[in-house]
Amino acid sequence: AHYTLPTYLLKKPKKGKTSVQTNTMLWTLEIYLTLITACILSCTTAAMATAMRSAALVTGATDGIGVTTAKHLAAKGYTVLLHGRSEERLDKAKLLVETFVNARKTVSKEEHQAKIVYCLPAADLSTVSGSVALANSALELCREHDLKVVVLMNNAGVYSKDRIITLDGTELTFAVNVVAPFVITSLLLPHMATTATGGMVATPQQHEDQQTTSRIVTTSSISQCSHIRDWNDMEYSKRRYSAHSSYSESKLLDAMLTMEMSKRLVDAGLAPDQITCNCLDPGTVNTKMLLAGWGPIGIDVQDALDQTWLCTSNEVQGVTGKYFVYQHERQAARSAYDPTERQRMWSLLEKLSPEAAAIWSFEWLLRNNK
Repeated sequence: AHYTLPTYLLKKPKKGKTSVQTNTMLWTLEIYLTLITACILSCTTAAMATAMRSAALVTGATDGIGVTTAKHLAAKGYTVLLHGRSEERLDKAKLLVETFVNARKTVSKEEHQAKIVYCLPAADLSTVSGSVALANSALELCREHDLKVVVLMNNAGVYSKDRIITLDGTELTFAVNVVAPFVITSLLLPHMATTATGGMVATPQQHEDQQTTSRIVTTSSISQCSHIRDWNDMEYSKRRYSAHSSYSESKLLDAMLTMEMSKRLVDAGLAPDQITCNCLDPGTVNTKMLLAGWGPIGIDVQDALDQTWLCTSNEVQGVTGKYFVYQHERQAARSAYDPTERQRMWSLLEKLSPEAAAIWSFEWLLRNNK
């Protein structure tokens, strides 16, 4: 845009003009330039807000509840980032999500023209390095395509009948169900915090003026046990391994992780206004995991919408540090609220991934606020 100053401001004062008159003209000029600067900054900010698109990252998104959640998030207007362990399965999941959205026609013409689904490079979340690689891939994709992750759905999980030790020396169920969410959430936190505080992200049309915070959601379960039986033997090297025991401990740890992260976010001044952190039981759903452990006792995966609800609903706007079952707040196991037990968990995770744990010192936040 071109701006022209009023002619009277450009003319030299005539001989005899008082200094008061000259000062008045200079004062008027200063105000005029200030208004122009404010206008330019306002237009620039608005343009940046329009350019950025809200993204949702769903781990374990190639089947089961993960792909169902991805479908419905995309239908609500989010650009969805899919994680999986196989490139082939990721491509199939991407097609399922796109077909679902196109059939429902719930997105605007502009959103329809934009790419709504991205497949992240296949990543194995059984190791810290695999989780780090996934987080870095997501951040790189966001930089390349002007995306901001405003929803992180930690959905990936395993139920292993056999005791398997990963390359990191940890038991598989603990590694995928607990360590991976810790690492991924930690490494994405500065990015999501910038999203929440920057005010430059275009929210999906269907949720405009509703979702104003970033959301971290982790899948726990009503199968969570009451306490960790042996903190010194998380690998089950001494005690007898049981798939149910390992799984139930991992789901308790997911609840503990949620409560601890939420508290740290509150203490840092980020939650609940800017970021929230919650967990849930996704329902009794006939996933591969449920079928392997308990049989076909649940609902169809297509009807499993509780994760989508917690990721997007205005009912939980500004709610943090909670555990939900069937879209209602419930009490998790007592250990989830025990600071001593949570510190034991945190110390263990800190040893496994010092890089992820360092994020929670919030030094990056202090630098951003300078």
